[in-house]
Amino acid sequence: MSKDKLAKSCYILRLFEKCGFEAYIVGGTVRDLAMGSPFGDVDIATSAKPMDIASLFPEAKKVGGDPLCTFVIPQDGWTVEITPLQGEVLSEDLSRRDFTINAMALDRFGDLYDPFGGMEDLVNKVLRFTGSPRERIEEDPVRCIRLFRFASTLREFEVSHSSMNAVRESLSLFKDVPLERIGKEIYKALRGSPFTFLKLLEDTGFLASTLPCVYALRGVPQDPQFHPEGDVYEHTRLCLKYAEKITKRCDVRAAALFHDIAKPYTMKEEEERLRFIGHEKEGGALAREIMGQWAWPSYFVKNVSSLVRWHMVPLVSTAPKRIPRLYLEYGKAWLDGLFLLSYIDISSSNRDYSKWIENRQIALSCLFKLSDDEKLISGKDVMDILKIEEGPEVGRIIFEIYQMMAKGDIRSREDAIDYLKKLNES
Repeated sequence: MSKDKLAKSCYILRLFEKCGFEAYIVGGTVRDLAMGSPFGDVDIATSAKPMDIASLFPEAKKVGGDPLCTFVIPQDGWTVEITPLQGEVLSEDLSRRDFTINAMALDRFGDLYDPFGGMEDLVNKVLRFTGSPRERIEEDPVRCIRLFRFASTLREFEVSHSSMNAVRESLSLFKDVPLERIGKEIYKALRGSPFTFLKLLEDTGFLASTLPCVYALRGVPQDPQFHPEGDVYEHTRLCLKYAEKITKRCDVRAAALFHDIAKPYTMKEEEERLRFIGHEKEGGALAREIMGQWAWPSYFVKNVSSLVRWHMVPLVSTAPKRIPRLYLEYGKAWLDGLFLLSYIDISSSNRDYSKWIENRQIALSCLFKLSDDEKLISGKDVMDILKIEEGPEVGRIIFEIYQMMAKGDIRSREDAIDYLKKLNES
């Protein structure tokens, strides 16, 4: 795939040159090529004007207005994104890019243009703003948390002292930032080290403006019998750190970040004990609202918010009733994620796994019983035996039978038929 991408990209570079324009592969594509990492979309910068690009590639979709526009050419599972040079020459364009490791270019012969030492910073694993850190941040304050995102996704990279100091001094610039741009950086950080991302936000003072829902957890007390680790924020930090350690599932990592965000609003003291009744339900709704504002993919929002909503199920005595319903509604992968989230939750608190083990055994039994291809009962069976018409009641009864199967009360078609006959007689 990478070979095909390079071949297509070089063809575009040659086409520009034949028409008298300069053209280069730039940005993250060059960085990933230099690191030997897989790369996605290909970025090309050219001396051609927008009208020239549109003429050469009529199939391209133009995004944004002149001169800061991008022409997107869809390929098979990836895109080529072409932008006019920002400035008169290549070096001026590169000088305006965020970090030195993203301020490199390659021509069609593979010759590297690296006026700001990006390759040296790649070798030394240093993240550094291109040119003046203050100017780069003033051009786009989101670059502050973008810096943290790169620190979380590029393994073992460290932020330079000058860049870190500039970020700390620029907190006042980070206001009125579109929420979807903040969400984009958080979403990408989940694939790397979200704990590192969170720690950098905290260390630089950006936590309150970037993740106010998590910042609000600071100082919220918990019952030390169940949470000897401390307040809700400390618990969330530990959950995120442990989630990062044991799973690459981004939905579980996100749910670990969000799972207790409603505790500040549900805290009550009853019988000399702190309780957070309903925090999982409130938290699921709040997480869904926040992720919607961040413009995260709808399927991901549904997965994460439902994990938050039901994260207490593996720890309660009513789980046997809930597990079959959740399995039928969300599926095996989601249910596995729910128990993984709950395991992370316990491991970051009092480490009492007794109820989790009991309910996990029920879940495994449920998975086997409800995954069998043999269909014990059909809607027609229900309608014929109970003499009812097609409708919601049929579905409710079938679901009830599935729940009884999961608990082991119904093990065969004969058991299911007998149950329906008893219903009909009652």
